[in-house]
Amino acid sequence: MEAAESMNLHSLTRIAPMFMAGIVVGDAWGQHLAWWALVMGGGALIAVALALGHKHNGWQGACIMACSLLVGAALSMRQKLVTTPIETACEVSYSAIVTSEPQEKGKTIHCDIAILKIDGLPQRRTLKVRATLLKDAATRHWQRLHVGDGIEAMSTLEAPKGFFKPTNFDYPRWLRAHGYRAQTFAHWLYWRKAAVSTTTLSRWERVTLRARKFRQALIERLQRLGIDREQLAVVAAMTLGDKSHVGNALKDNYSVTGASHVLALSGLHLGIIYALFTLLIGRFWRWRWVAQGLTLATVWAFVVMVGMPISAMRSATMLTVYAVCLLLGRQRASVNTLAFAALTLLVANPLALWDVGFQMSFMAVLSIMVYYQPIANLIKPRWKMARWAWSLCALSVAAQIGTAPLVAYYFGRFSCYFLLTNIIAIPAVTIILYMAMLMAMATPAPIIQHFLGTALARVAATLNAILGHMAQWPGASVEHIRMSTAQLWLVYVVIISITVSIAYAIRTRRQRLLENLAVHQ
Repeated sequence: MEAAESMNLHSLTRIAPMFMAGIVVGDAWGQHLAWWALVMGGGALIAVALALGHKHNGWQGACIMACSLLVGAALSMRQKLVTTPIETACEVSYSAIVTSEPQEKGKTIHCDIAILKIDGLPQRRTLKVRATLLKDAATRHWQRLHVGDGIEAMSTLEAPKGFFKPTNFDYPRWLRAHGYRAQTFAHWLYWRKAAVSTTTLSRWERVTLRARKFRQALIERLQRLGIDREQLAVVAAMTLGDKSHVGNALKDNYSVTGASHVLALSGLHLGIIYALFTLLIGRFWRWRWVAQGLTLATVWAFVVMVGMPISAMRSATMLTVYAVCLLLGRQRASVNTLAFAALTLLVANPLALWDVGFQMSFMAVLSIMVYYQPIANLIKPRWKMARWAWSLCALSVAAQIGTAPLVAYYFGRFSCYFLLTNIIAIPAVTIILYMAMLMAMATPAPIIQHFLGTALARVAATLNAILGHMAQWPGASVEHIRMSTAQLWLVYVVIISITVSIAYAIRTRRQRLLENLAVHQ
């Protein structure tokens, strides 16, 4: 019975890696295979596994693993067909909807567009494009262009191109993982704002578009409170998931000091929202299912509003599983929950496996699950503040073990003061998040809201100033790290080997101590 429960508890931790391996196989060999044939093969393996029953657990498990591999490959191949980039550059006229708030960069503005018509012909599926539009200095009509507006333009659509930077970050693959199929540049003479109907958009696309317009309205409300540009950039990134206002200098300061993760919505942000709404709603509802349902609906509505970044979706999925387990009184298997979240996101979009945010988010959480408790147990401070500081240090080191190789691989950098950075940044982020929630609740009281906005801006300004100063310290970061894919895998093999060796040594020592105690008794 215990063996069966253990198998059920950890089954997803075996299925998830095989599913990921299948995605890699499908990406590499997709042009030689038919995705529907792999689905049929997976179905046949499931039938064999059911026929074998529990009497042949080994063979049954092998069939399930093989099925996971085939299904992962099939979904990867199908997604590649859907998101195939435009093969040949072509100049076309089109009607499109602006799906992200345009950002001014020099003489151009950058935004995402969803093309609905090409040369007057409606598209069966919207074409997601990264657009660069040249500004018109005379009429300045670009200042009236916002998310949700329509445009008519004529430009050349071409396949996404990569940066010419000496890093391993694959920009075209990142765009493809996020559904972009082309990029374009339009001269100001060949684009104009126009009334474009959104009826051809799917219902889900219309919902997400309304959510982004609502987020932009909230950002504009923050601007009206008189918050400085750099402070607004940090507050908008931490609370609304909009990092478009973060300038290069500010971004570099956060990156050099190792604080970039606080700008991305993650478990910290959603955990605060979940805890706050559980506290508020739980006091007025006797039925826990209703209270948890409303809380989770709020969390997922927030995720949709902020653009559904990978890290936020991972956190929301894990919170959902946590809440269901809490209501059912079941054991909460954290690693299994993480595997479930990974499978959920990869089934929806297999190409997300190559998203840097996906890799960083899941590696950080997995590393915390594995290393946090052993590191925290090394020291037992007596004072409360010392315990808090050591707990934060243990959390930072645990996350760094899993993510540092990825940061070095993709961005060629290692932040040397990450411990001090987290001790400063995480409390500041927590204060900013709680104050932002209080500001939202204080909407009917403008005076209180303005006071909270001023305090919020000061916290953000202080955090920016401290991190900007730390970024100038000698040895703040190790730069220009060059690492191949093989070297990245080798680093993780070394980390796993050391972890297993230490765990084995500790287990052996405990067994010997128990044997000695038994002998003396």
